[in-house]
Amino acid sequence: MSDLVIAVVGGGPRFLGVLDSLCANADVLPGDGRIEVHVFDPFPIGGGRVWRRDQPSLLWMNVPAARVTVFADESCEISGRLRGGPTLAEWVDRNRHVLAVDPEIGAEAAAATGDTFVSRGLQSEYLAWAFRHIVDTAPERIGVVVHRDTVVDIVDDPSAGTPPQLVRTASGGSVRADRVVLAQGHLDDEFDGRETAYLSFAADHDLVYMPPAYTADCDAERVPEGEHVIVSGLGLAFIDWMVLLGESRGGVFDHDDDGALRYRPSGREPVLHVGSRRGVPYHPKLTHPLLADRPPLPYFFDVAAVVERCPDPHTADFTGELWPMACKEIVYAHAHELFHAHPQRVAVGWPEFLAALSALEYGDAAFDALIERSIPDPRDRFSMSALIDPLAETDPAGAGARTVGPQDTHRHVTGFVRRHLSRIDDPLCSVDSAVAAAFFSVYDVFGQLLRARLLSPESIVKDIDGWLHGLFSHVTSGPPPERLAQLAAMADAGVVRFLGGGLRVTADADAGLFRARTTTSDRDITARCLIDARLPPADIGRTVDPLLRALGARDEVSDRIGGIGSGRILVDDQGRLLGPTGPHPARWAVGPWVIGAGWAHAFPRPRQNAGYFRQNDALARALLQPTEEMS
Repeated sequence: MSDLVIAVVGGGPRFLGVLDSLCANADVLPGDGRIEVHVFDPFPIGGGRVWRRDQPSLLWMNVPAARVTVFADESCEISGRLRGGPTLAEWVDRNRHVLAVDPEIGAEAAAATGDTFVSRGLQSEYLAWAFRHIVDTAPERIGVVVHRDTVVDIVDDPSAGTPPQLVRTASGGSVRADRVVLAQGHLDDEFDGRETAYLSFAADHDLVYMPPAYTADCDAERVPEGEHVIVSGLGLAFIDWMVLLGESRGGVFDHDDDGALRYRPSGREPVLHVGSRRGVPYHPKLTHPLLADRPPLPYFFDVAAVVERCPDPHTADFTGELWPMACKEIVYAHAHELFHAHPQRVAVGWPEFLAALSALEYGDAAFDALIERSIPDPRDRFSMSALIDPLAETDPAGAGARTVGPQDTHRHVTGFVRRHLSRIDDPLCSVDSAVAAAFFSVYDVFGQLLRARLLSPESIVKDIDGWLHGLFSHVTSGPPPERLAQLAAMADAGVVRFLGGGLRVTADADAGLFRARTTTSDRDITARCLIDARLPPADIGRTVDPLLRALGARDEVSDRIGGIGSGRILVDDQGRLLGPTGPHPARWAVGPWVIGAGWAHAFPRPRQNAGYFRQNDALARALLQPTEEMS
């Protein structure tokens, strides 16, 4: 009989991290009794639903293979024993001979390097191997039991006294566990009022509406060939739709005599009229390394600096007090790389600049004046406003992007894409990598503030999980550069038309069509098909997940923090589920549907002391604490 039974709901990448951390911390539980881990998921363990093998082969990861791992390394500040393991790139390199016989991914594996953005199918194989590896190398006292089933409820087991939980599944089975972890990843929602109205409108007028969903689960064949289609969203989901409705329908990319990428349509594509709030796609994933030493981060913006400036951060104004501190950190990182890697682009020495910068406040006239006299060329200066509102900037010809014709808007956004692509191979692009590093640091510091309960509920929901997460994703979580090059080529071919920013879509009852308008174009677009190119938002109030619905019906899970509904799961500082009577002693939750979880990404970067590993380490140690020592 096991001394400790742990149940994990969800068998995707987060489960792998938790399981590996349990193995690394097994000695926290005294004695040599057995630890039994039960994992529940209807999809294959390792990849789970999102990273399952049966996806279109043209769908890629948005991170190069060398920057993907599920194993902690020597940079990680963790308490458990360092077990280690290969990155995705290292695993592919070691296993090419085995992968070569796979008819679907063999050729891809043979050519893949650390800089390759591999298919999700190849990533799925890595995650499946990682699961087998973690189990095979686990301490003898840890056993793993797989249940290819859906958990529908978890209840306190009245017959067991102390903690045991009864985990009930869709097949009618049940397992008793001492501790349970919810690690379901991204979940689906019931349709909201807007989506329900669009579905009804589409049915009444013989139209097509594709609501928010994980793209690989969508039936792309429903989107009509040759017709005009409105697409809402220019993030990663849109890139998937671009692939499914373009190259997957027979379109071909090749190069002209000048080496420029072009797209040759198959004739089966629709014409995609696409817009979003910002009006431009996410920044391409940066592939140019830093040319100088990595800037020491955090430098100006850490928890101690925030508390020194705002003794009670709960009352701090995010926009007026906290965000300017974060912006100064980002400017510092950008300048560190510029001054050290490109000294010919600056007018003063680094010690002089840093001393002056340290004494100034971001946004003050003196701050701006320092930047202007120290960095002569405006193109070398960092601009936060250009990140936040890219179409407010003027194009190279000086034409404003506000309220112009559709052709000018399309040309302006295409120019934005090409300018970002042109920086990829430019050595000056190394400053962009410094900016990305600073965004990661800033986001991590906000995560520390959040977990220490130092921020107001409103700021956590609105500013951190809302606005900052969106900007962070826009800057750091973009597609591979090749995908943006393909997007520009499809735009040149007339298959993609950019609508601009401030997109608003309505159901036009008079015309019997969907209508799109933006704040950056003076003309509307109508179409018979509308695609909402985004994932369903995290909202436990309308999730279709049976477990969260069951817990919610009994008020055993909450999304309310300080009286504000966030949509996400509320946990305490140890990650335990919070209900009306406080934290549940035997239930934890982790992942993207947890409040403030954005700082610990699903695929951490190697050798960066990623928050993913620190969070998993702390969770594993909490799960393994003897019952009498748990608070």
